[in-house]
This record gives sequence, structure tokens and C-alpha cells, in this order.
Amino acid sequence: MTSGTTVTEVRTDFLSIPLDRPLVTAAFPIPAIDTALVRVRTRDGHEGVAWSFAFGQGRVASLVQFIEDLGETLVGEDALAREAHWGWMAGASGFIGRSGVAALAMSALDTACWDVAGQAAGLPVHRLLGGFRTRIETYASQGLWLDRTVDELAAEARDLVDQGFRAVKMRAGLPDPYEDVLRVQVVREAVGPDVKLMVDANQAWDLKRTLHMARLFAEHDVFWLEEPIPHGRVDDYTAAAAGTPMPLCTGESNYFKDELLTLARARAADYVMPDLMRMGGVTEWMKAAHVCEAFGLPVTPHLFMEHSAHLACAAPNAVWQEYQPWWQPIMEEPITVRDGHIELSGEPGFGIRLSEPAVAKYRI
Repeated sequence: MTSGTTVTEVRTDFLSIPLDRPLVTAAFPIPAIDTALVRVRTRDGHEGVAWSFAFGQGRVASLVQFIEDLGETLVGEDALAREAHWGWMAGASGFIGRSGVAALAMSALDTACWDVAGQAAGLPVHRLLGGFRTRIETYASQGLWLDRTVDELAAEARDLVDQGFRAVKMRAGLPDPYEDVLRVQVVREAVGPDVKLMVDANQAWDLKRTLHMARLFAEHDVFWLEEPIPHGRVDDYTAAAAGTPMPLCTGESNYFKDELLTLARARAADYVMPDLMRMGGVTEWMKAAHVCEAFGLPVTPHLFMEHSAHLACAAPNAVWQEYQPWWQPIMEEPITVRDGHIELSGEPGFGIRLSEPAVAKYRI
């Protein structure tokens, strides 16, 4: 038996969205946003849109192939059977391992099906998921990279505040720790005392360096220190969370709710940052958020604001949506920030309207 939400086509496009200049973190440079764009189309004409990405076209080519492989199994199935599809995809990926490319592929397909579900119900996804709020506070994450000079940092920080952001995130992790401290001082002076300042070290340090840097950063009122240690060292995160003067944020590199449960049980963070891709999509992301809620831990979504802002608005323990406009060039209408918040519309699904000329322009 078929229904209007029966999947008739899964289309995947390989895009490479250029950046004005390469981005530099302590982990690696980012020259472009190489993306697997997924569209799940149904018998009644709905089109669910989602994407996953990786840094490097070879890696995204592998991701596209995996999405196409899993996506074939959705054709002829009801897009609304999201739990069933997620379980099947997880099982089908078990032989090679669910994390890594499999999780990224699952995420794009699962998230696109949630877009279809919202459209079919005539509701925005955040209401379909529970509708806790309609807007979420955001922080600017699109600047303040390691390649900026101190003068560029100061100018960029002031510009972000002028754009209406009331919180900004900068990167750390240079070889000279005192250069990192100087840069934090420069940004703090540029944004003033009333703007929250997050610092992301991109897993550059060990526990000893983390504790040392946190004490130095504390003088400049850092709101949280993000992912300072390689993400798998849970015991070190527990020690750091207990020993740093500011809150610790981690979780973006962890996979599925089980790994976030491990972080929560270990009290390895003050803020947990589930990533939509590594969670395998909306279905698992919401479960991970509720796992953290059970431990009294706030969650803050990593990237994907076009989708994740809906999840943040549905989860009672969600705070702070990261503003990163990497995919805004393929949108007909970009997301805007008002009074430091992303405010969601009442459009069904995720409310994403692609610019087809832009998609064609960036297609590989």
C-alpha cells in the first residue's frame, strides 16, 4: 500500500561551496565546504532537503556514494517511518561500522525525511518535535580564525557585534600559548564586557596545557572553553571540567547518543555539543539531547543552523545555536539574526528553499 509520503526519488548532488578565504584552525585548514546535498522526493510532491559534508572532495565523493547506496532502499517506502528507516540504515552499516561516513550518510537521509514529515503535517519541524520555543540565542562562529592578525581579529570582532551578535567564538591552539592569550585579550577588548566570548581549541592540547590555558584565559572572562583535548580522552575531560575556572564544552566529535551518555555519566563537560551529522540525523540527535537532559546538562548544537535551530527550539535543555553561514550561498533566503537570536518561521518542514542557480553553480 502506498501513500502520499511514499519516497519516489532520492537525489544527491556533490557541491563545493567556496570560501572568501581559507579558514584555519589548530586541526586543519578549510579551503571550501564540500557537501553532499540530499533531496528526498515523495509521491505527493514534497521534497525534503538535508546535507552532510567533509573537508576534501575525495572524502565527499565517498560520502555521496554511501548516501546513494542507502538512499536506494528508501524508494518505495513511507518517508514518515523514520524510526524504522534509521534502524535499518544503522543495521546495514554495521559491518563497516556505524560511525564515520555511515553516520554522515544516515544523517542526511534521516534529516530529509523529517523535512518531508513537517511538510506533510503542515508544521515546522520544531513544532513537530515538541515546540518548546520559537527562537534560540546564537553566537557568531564564522570568523576569528587562527590566520587572522591581531588587527584583523579586533576589526572582525567589532563587525560581528555591529551585526547584532551578542556572543562570538574565536579559535585558539597556536604553538605559543601566550600568543593565544594575547589574541583572546584583543577580542575581549574589541567586543567589550557585555558580549560573551567562547574559545575553541579544536583538540589541540593535552590535559596539562588545557588547565594552564584555562587559568590564563579566565582573566578575560571566557564564557566556555571548547574541545581543548582530543575527544576520546573522556577521563581527561572529566578532570578538565572539574579543574577549569570556566565551563567546558565538548561533544561535536562524538557519535550517537551512547557516546554522549558516556560524557554525561563522566561529568566530562558543562555544555554538550551534539553534531547533527555524527548523531546520524534528527532521530538520534533528539534522543541524545534527552539523554543529556536526564543528567541536567545543557546541549548546544554544532553547525547546521538551517536544521539544528529547529532541534534547539524543540529541546528544553538546548542553549546557543552556532551561527555558521557555510550553506547560506545555496539558499534563496538567508537566515537572519535579530537581537542575537535566530527566530524560526512557521513554514512547514525546515522551511529551506534552495537557490537552484546556486546549486548548479557549485555542483561538481
